[in-house]
Amino acid sequence: MTYRDVTQPEVLSDFAGSWAAPLGGTALFAPALSGHDEQTLRLYAKGKQRQWDGAVRLDWSTPVNQDNPLGMPDSTVWIAGSPLWDRLPEQERAAVRRHTAAWTYSQLLNGEQLSLIGVAKMVQTVPDLDSKFYASTQVVDEARHTEVFGRYIDEKIGVRYGITPSLGALFENVLTESRWDFAALGVQILIENMGLASFAVQRELASEPLAIALNSYVMEDEARHVAFGRILLRRYYKDLTAAELAEREEFALEGCWALRDRFVGEEMWRNLDYGAEECIKLARSSAALREYRRRLFMRIVPACRDVGLLGPVMQKGLAKMGVLGFGKLGDGLPDSDRTDDEDLQPERTARQEIASAISDGRTSGCVAGADVP
Repeated sequence: MTYRDVTQPEVLSDFAGSWAAPLGGTALFAPALSGHDEQTLRLYAKGKQRQWDGAVRLDWSTPVNQDNPLGMPDSTVWIAGSPLWDRLPEQERAAVRRHTAAWTYSQLLNGEQLSLIGVAKMVQTVPDLDSKFYASTQVVDEARHTEVFGRYIDEKIGVRYGITPSLGALFENVLTESRWDFAALGVQILIENMGLASFAVQRELASEPLAIALNSYVMEDEARHVAFGRILLRRYYKDLTAAELAEREEFALEGCWALRDRFVGEEMWRNLDYGAEECIKLARSSAALREYRRRLFMRIVPACRDVGLLGPVMQKGLAKMGVLGFGKLGDGLPDSDRTDDEDLQPERTARQEIASAISDGRTSGCVAGADVP
């Protein structure tokens, strides 16, 4: 298998070109400068203070092994351990590692740019000025994340994938919806937690120094983003009717199904051509994907519960997915309601960190670099 020079990244998949969706909603001017929400303003202050420059903060001269660009163990490769994997010569296994890194970082890159678009929409459509303030800092964060992921892909991996169809469909729904809170729900609750589930795995397992540094800096920003979404939606959803909440639960649930069942690298496996259908089947049942899904829903389900979206519609759907129990792992639950599974300790620590991020609105002592549930 041959590749283009890493300075000329190969772009793969049908969704690699331009992506477009109609933009719904109404831009709102918020003239009132009184009645500020101190919690949001404190988070805004942190957003201003903790900006960083990816071109300066990260050492881009660090060499990266192209046979394993993130330095991840083979246990994270979805087809590893299968008879198909065992049949592949080392050169082909290196190709799978490289494309797995390319597909993973490409979807993180795509998610960051889509989040950039979604939060820019929030700046226009969210009704209160304090939320516009904070969302403006997130726009800068998302632009920076898009920049650094794109640079890592182009300079260190050399293969780029376009938007996977399920991610594109999710954001088309976000952007065409006229109500501002759907953007917050899609970006802060679903997509940010999708990224953070991947970042958490990389934080524990990656060995490439540049990837580790990039991952760490991005996670610092993401904690604030999810905290903002939870603060904003918790306040707004408490006044909605049961019918209005059910509509939002259906939207979130569709996004959960997309992230659970339609996010297995189909375009990557078809490009590698080792037997795409067999690879997709192996990916769906792999231990690595099960662990990623566990990390994902241990974050999404408590976040939905926290903002008031764990009603009958959501509970039924999450129970069908087999992840409803993760709702018990949210912040503030007594120890008697928690599982004793030692494997969940990192996630418990993460919840303590996000609680610190959310408390920016109540105290000034937020923990920097917090992870999120």
